[in-house]
Amino acid sequence: MNLTIVSIVAAYLVVILLIGLWATGRTKTSGDFYIAGRSLGVIVMAVAVFSSIQSGFGVVGGTSTVTAGGYGFVSGVMIATPLGFALTWLMLGKRMMGVGDMGEMYTVGDVAELRYKSPVARGVMGLTVALGVLGYLGTQVLAMGIVVAAIFEVSTTTGAIIGMAVLGLYVIGGGILAGVYTDLFQGVLMLVVSFVAFYYALESGGGIASMTRTLQAEAPDLATPFGLSPWVTIPCWIFLFSLGGSAQPHGLTKFLMLKERNSLRWGPLISGTGYAITTLMVVGIGSAVSVLTLRGEFPAMDSPDESFTQYLTDFTPPVVAGLVIAGLLAAIMSTGSSFLTLGAASAVRDIPRAFNITVRRELLWSRIAVAVLLVLSTAFALYIGNVVALLGTFGWGTFAASLFPALVLGMMWQGGTKEAAISSALIGIVLNFVLEVGGKYGWTPLPEGVIVGAFVFAVTLIVYIGVSMATRGRATDPEPHLASVIEGGPGHEPVPAPQNV
Repeated sequence: MNLTIVSIVAAYLVVILLIGLWATGRTKTSGDFYIAGRSLGVIVMAVAVFSSIQSGFGVVGGTSTVTAGGYGFVSGVMIATPLGFALTWLMLGKRMMGVGDMGEMYTVGDVAELRYKSPVARGVMGLTVALGVLGYLGTQVLAMGIVVAAIFEVSTTTGAIIGMAVLGLYVIGGGILAGVYTDLFQGVLMLVVSFVAFYYALESGGGIASMTRTLQAEAPDLATPFGLSPWVTIPCWIFLFSLGGSAQPHGLTKFLMLKERNSLRWGPLISGTGYAITTLMVVGIGSAVSVLTLRGEFPAMDSPDESFTQYLTDFTPPVVAGLVIAGLLAAIMSTGSSFLTLGAASAVRDIPRAFNITVRRELLWSRIAVAVLLVLSTAFALYIGNVVALLGTFGWGTFAASLFPALVLGMMWQGGTKEAAISSALIGIVLNFVLEVGGKYGWTPLPEGVIVGAFVFAVTLIVYIGVSMATRGRATDPEPHLASVIEGGPGHEPVPAPQNV
């Protein structure tokens, strides 16, 4: 246990807990808890989007994948994700803000019921988010366990429990309001430490030229753009992480929190640039670990997920290691806080309302739901026990396959029907779960290299379009204001920030 590293990480945790305490005092309604009282400026929102998308999956999982498999993950995921930011803003930014003007729109379930006039569609969207949250939050649990274990020299399980307890302290009190303002602090921290980590990674490897010579001499496949990944994996990742990126609920719902409309065009530039900069530490450390391993200078690891923290503690000064590890915790916690509020919204608002049940004291029950989700996601992640990158792909794929057709395509195409939304989302949930769990037990019906999430995403797109065409005659046209929003028009005049308790 290095005292310098522990002190820096402790100072970071104190700052986010203070932000959480401030946000708790300002969280008076469920509107504050779920959509920050619709009070965000575009800079806060855009930084919160990139810092919540850049997660333990991206940093811990990305580094381990670069270390073990070369640059295929970078070519397929880390270039496609910023493209997804631009697509999200282009396709949905104005439309989601238009929907937000139509009343108390807090969740993807609220949007689905408005779009399809169907409580069942709301419930299915809520179920999708709840299940996806368990999987994706699991990546944060595993990543948190690895990081805390490396700092405090405890087991990964103990580290996961400690980390999730800290996360719960500020999310239970301040909801998404605590989440977005800690995201702002954490996003800035990630940008700074990414440059620092990239510099030290190149230094420890002897510079770009020396590292490249080592890779080309000892493992030339690692130096190619595809790395060791089968060629089909790269387009799968690009499809899943660019187009599918616009259906990630932790980015999608943040459009409902915006108060500014005029500066919307700056959002994709801020988010995309921020995410791209934070990939520097992933590429740098992943490459350095590969090179040092080939030279016999890196210690053996129990899991490739340990490469990020192992490198920092063994190859950088304690001050740098402490700052970068704090940046890594920032990536993990910013994503975790978003998913906790999303999961609570699904459990307390979307699923009950699908059965015509309105939960009284919604704010109180939302806080209880966050605590329950923390326990369930920790148990789920420790039971699955998969590597961070694989578990993250499962969560991302579930959201892309189940939410993109119904919410993204549905908000751009009036021809989509509720039957199509419900059937495509359910098929997305079931097929993704069966194929992922089947793979864990050796059942892999897809060709080698095909990413399950990308395959299921393609299937649900076909299902949505096909079922919509088959059921079009029974569909009810969207009401005029919503139809105007779908066509890219203004919809309603903005309404005041929600005050529902």
